[in-house]
Amino acid sequence: MNYHIEHHMFPLVPYHNLPKLHQLVKEDMPKPYSSLWACWKEIIPTVLKQVKDPTYQRES
Repeated sequence: MNYHIEHHMFPLVPYHNLPKLHQLVKEDMPKPYSSLWACWKEIIPTVLKQVKDPTYQRES
């Protein structure tokens, strides 16, 4: 996502420093999904469970 997570976690970091920030925090970031389909396979069931139970949270 081209430093998208880092941008939202640290919005005051100038864009030209995001590559350096990425190197500092990459070990703490979640593993990226292999595809859009892999992402949707997790999101859709979670949303459907939350419709029935708004307090539902997927365990990591």
